Amino acid sequence: MMLLSDKLDDVDRGIIEHLSMNARTTFVDIGKALDVSDATIYNRVNRLMEMGVIKRFTIDVDETAIGKGVSGFVLVNVKPGAVKEVSKHLCEIERISEVYEVHGSEDLIAKVRAKNLGRLRSVILKVRGIPEVVETEFIPVFKTWKG
Repeated sequence: MMLLSDKLDDVDRGIIEHLSMNARTTFVDIGKALDVSDATIYNRVNRLMEMGVIKRFTIDVDETAIGKGVSGFVLVNVKPGAVKEVSKHLCEIERISEVYEVHGSEDLIAKVRAKNLGRLRSVILKVRGIPEVVETEFIPVFKTWKG
């Protein structure tokens, strides 16, 4: 069985690397760096999007600058068989930005960002209010070293 990654060549990987570093990099600049035309880059990016390799173009925001200065992770244990249902609930909570299914002492980990401790507390209470949630623990983030 051929993996999707087996279909990518050095140009595709170069495009992904450039756009991962800066999604605003022009196709002309990527083409110059990879020694191919900007038209080739355009066609390859479209193909990578159609293949599902490139899912979206986004920005990296300084959350503190826009008033979301408190963050952390909510560790969640759920009733047996309820991971999918609880995950859907977590994804609907506004201040939860990411939800991960993990296997270890917890079932799910949710990344939370809020303006202040009061709003952060309200998110945790919403999580605890989901009927299938058995237990939660909160780990605050004091400093982000990479991200």
